[in-house]
Amino acid sequence: MQISDLFDQIEQLPMVPEVVQTLIMELNDPDIDLNAVASDVAKDQAISLKVLKIVNSAHFGLNRKIASIDEAVVMIGMAKLKNIVVASGLTSSIQHVVGMDMKKFWQESIYIAGIAKELAILTEESDPDTAFTAGLLSTIGNLLIVMGAPSSSISIKEKVDAGLKIYQAELDVLGFSSGKLASKLIEKWQFPEVLSQAINAYQDPKNLAEESRLAYILNLARYLAEENLKGSDFDTIMLGFPHEVANEIQVTHQLMECHLDSIFVEISGLDELLN
Repeated sequence: MQISDLFDQIEQLPMVPEVVQTLIMELNDPDIDLNAVASDVAKDQAISLKVLKIVNSAHFGLNRKIASIDEAVVMIGMAKLKNIVVASGLTSSIQHVVGMDMKKFWQESIYIAGIAKELAILTEESDPDTAFTAGLLSTIGNLLIVMGAPSSSISIKEKVDAGLKIYQAELDVLGFSSGKLASKLIEKWQFPEVLSQAINAYQDPKNLAEESRLAYILNLARYLAEENLKGSDFDTIMLGFPHEVANEIQVTHQLMECHLDSIFVEISGLDELLN
């Protein structure tokens, strides 16, 4: 199967809200007009309501109720607001896929995003906002497989249940990975190349692009997110820890020992995005 064949089987490819597209396109733009961003978010009623609900949640612990996007910018800062808007827009844009537990899917995606952001901050190997967005988008290929090739999705799951790594199972069944598939959709959306490059490469540590440090962050973030969702303790996590990948971005056992609990506490607040 070719990627184009799978795309052809999907009646309507996922679309991203305009305000989210704008934010992602301007991820690394130092001259971005923050007032214009806030205005654009406020115009999208569905996203702005969700953003305000999240900002007013216990996770942020603000001492008064926030009633507008402008207030939210002042209280939590543009960086956090951008991540909330991107996550809210993406999770709202794809809410139902036959054969897919969407809440579970988005929870894993959001956890990968949150961990990727924290790893980017710790290692200084990537822009944190870019890492967050890349983490959110990194699993979209799994969704596309279910939408365009449901029987192949079942075959992949059977191989994984039999003990094969998901990356190899995808290659065996489809001839390409979910990361490759996601990167092609990201190219269709005309998002920054740094996102498509990292997501294309992140699943296979032996073939990670040297210039894409973000790919290493995504690989490690996905492992940690999966273990967190399983409820694994620190010792169990370190037993299967991908040291080869972690070493490339200077994530040591000691660093994990010092920061992993706080990373997991931080991402637990992201569950608000699923409500």
